[in-house]
Formats: sequence, C-alpha cells, structure tokens
Amino acid sequence: MTAHFAVPATTFVLKALCDARLKAAYGNFPAPSVKLEPPPRPAPTSGAGGQPEAAALYLFLHHAAQNPAWRNMHEPTVNSLGQRTDAPPLVLDLYYLLFATGADLEREVLFSLGLTAFRRNGIIPRPMIQAILGAIAVPANPTKLLETLTAEPLHDPASQPEQITISQEPYDLDRSTKLWSALQAPLRPTALFQVTSLFLDIPQQFQLMPDVEAVGLRLRPNANPASPPVDDDLLEVTS
Repeated sequence: MTAHFAVPATTFVLKALCDARLKAAYGNFPAPSVKLEPPPRPAPTSGAGGQPEAAALYLFLHHAAQNPAWRNMHEPTVNSLGQRTDAPPLVLDLYYLLFATGADLEREVLFSLGLTAFRRNGIIPRPMIQAILGAIAVPANPTKLLETLTAEPLHDPASQPEQITISQEPYDLDRSTKLWSALQAPLRPTALFQVTSLFLDIPQQFQLMPDVEAVGLRLRPNANPASPPVDDDLLEVTS
C-alpha cells in the first residue's frame, strides 16, 4: 500500500484474522467484537456490585520502529554535488498489544482465540491480504480518507521483498507494568506481537549495481609476492 494506507491496512488485516477466528469458534452464538483501541478504563459504579465488563478482544498498535536489517541494507545515493538522489526504503516493525475483557472465564476464551488466530497465520500470504482488503466495499462517494482504502493498489510483489509475518514477543513484568500504568487501566491477559516487515515507503527502484562489461585475467610468472610486478611479465586476457 502507499505510505498513508500501509499501517491501517495492516491493522485491518490483523483484525479480520481475529474476527474470522471468533466467528468460527462461537458458531451460532453471537461473537464479541474485536476493537482497535486502548483498553477501557474502569467505569464508575454507584454501588458495591457494578455491571460486569463487556466481553471483547482488543488489538492496539502502541509502537512502531524501523526494521534494523533494512535500515542498514541500502546506503543513501548522492550525486557529485552531495545532494541525495535516492533513499533506502522505510521499513517498519509494528508492535501490537492483544488483550481481552469480559466477565468470568469468557475473557480467557477470547484471549486464547486471539492467540490462535495469529499463531495459525504467522506468515500472511499475499492472496489472503488481497482477499481481505478486496472485500471492503468502497462507497461511490467517499466522505473520508479511509473509505478509499481499497482504491489504492498493493505494491507489486516484485517490489515487496518480504511477506507480513506475526511473531509473539517476550512480555515480562517490567514491560507489562510500564505499559498498563501508562494506559491507566487494570491489568488484563495480554500478549505482545511484532508484525514485520512493513514497507511504508518504497523508492521507484532499488539502486542496481552496474553490469559487468568485461572479465580480465592477469598472470605473473614470478610467484614471489615480495617481487615488484614488471609490465613485461603481466599478461591480460579480456573477454
């Protein structure tokens, strides 16, 4: 996708994976919703027994960082005046929080379904991404930018060197405490996922090395490496 749609399109695909898993597991029962927002704060109650928390699965993008491998793979290209003429692609790693809310054990059920949805789709095939995004109905007269999400074509697979992969990250007590304290919400069952590699900005083409124009072979009869080369002793064969 283009730069302004790459991140929301990725989040939409992840949400679609969770939605499909919940609908398959709940069957004829109404499936809870998958929400793309921070965790809800506890609602104020007027008595000892408040309303139970609504069941839902949350997928929250909380951090993005440049992919370290792709960041150092291509050097910026400059001309003789020192002006930059090309730049390496901007490749991101996205970090999502997956957590569930609900009463009793349904919260754990939802959390388990979300984990298995990402586990079964650790590498998202390009045809699946195209099918998910292609199922979005584009209104004839869009009134906001996101309604034109599917109007932007996916990048040619030849220009997308890697597929989208989902992997679970370590989530220790220190990171958990910092995140949930910043969100000001009570702790829920949580998993941290890294989604990579997301090409946010791809140049028109990568800088190619010049083609080999000739192959040369130079021979020196004297095998002593300390002896200086003599022009008469050098034989050059070019093809």
